[in-house]
Amino acid sequence: MAAKKNQKYVIELDFKDGPGFYRQVASVNGKDFGIDFNVEYGAYIAPGNMGEGPARPHSHDYNQVMLFLGCNANEMGELGAEVELNLGDEGETYMITTSTAVTVPAGLAHFPADIKKMNRRFVYMEVSTTTKNKMKTLPALKNRQEPGTLDFLKAKYMKNVTGIPFIRKGAWMYGARNRDDSGGNLAFISSKEPGMFEYLVMHESIKKAPYRFGPIPDKPHIHPKPEILFFMGTDVNDLSSLGAEAELVLGKELETFTITKPTAVIIPGGFPHCPLTITKVNRPMILTDVRPYGSEPPSPKKP
Repeated sequence: MAAKKNQKYVIELDFKDGPGFYRQVASVNGKDFGIDFNVEYGAYIAPGNMGEGPARPHSHDYNQVMLFLGCNANEMGELGAEVELNLGDEGETYMITTSTAVTVPAGLAHFPADIKKMNRRFVYMEVSTTTKNKMKTLPALKNRQEPGTLDFLKAKYMKNVTGIPFIRKGAWMYGARNRDDSGGNLAFISSKEPGMFEYLVMHESIKKAPYRFGPIPDKPHIHPKPEILFFMGTDVNDLSSLGAEAELVLGKELETFTITKPTAVIIPGGFPHCPLTITKVNRPMILTDVRPYGSEPPSPKKP
């Protein structure tokens, strides 16, 4: 069978253990597609220091979003852990106890981070606007704020730390042309604060099939800006298992790809994609739509 023309955009994820208690880590890089992005995610499995080497802050010359994500499909906001995270040269200490997004503009010092308590393993994802993904290690904090003493009315970086609000995504949410209901929940993760950079992450749990995406589910469309679709499993003991099946149409050739394993799909700006249908769910899965440079309304595309 001849290889499909758009096969290069569909990447089955390869999981490898990261540093410390960061396990089953997969990453996707935009270098081969001419897009400045790097996305990495994996599961933290035990309390302790996050990251590599000594517990020190670092910074980088690109924008980044850090996502602390619970994988309980029935309660997506439940992280199941307590994480202390430092931000800025001031060493402001934030306690993360629910699914949370942390917006890190280029140059902002962040970390160390310490998982103080864990009742359930959680997923940690980084979305970076670079293909090089290099960081600058900074001196140890001199004035690290004691946990629990942060004055939220005066905190400098409070706008960078946002609890992720999930909504029940039921039938009719897409409108009259698509009344499908996945039984799951959806969050729109972005930052609209002054001085922040533009990004959008849509994070959705899917509990039943068949389930079609979009207000016009049977037609392809395009976006001016790039996006990366992640088909993710919810078993934090085995992220290499998707537990579901999906069909996605790509390109002007209308090639259909069947997805049965955790997969990333690279969609450059202007590239036709969809319909997308979840055809089978044996275990709840997650679809994460990452748009590192923000989003604009889709346009119908006639291949």
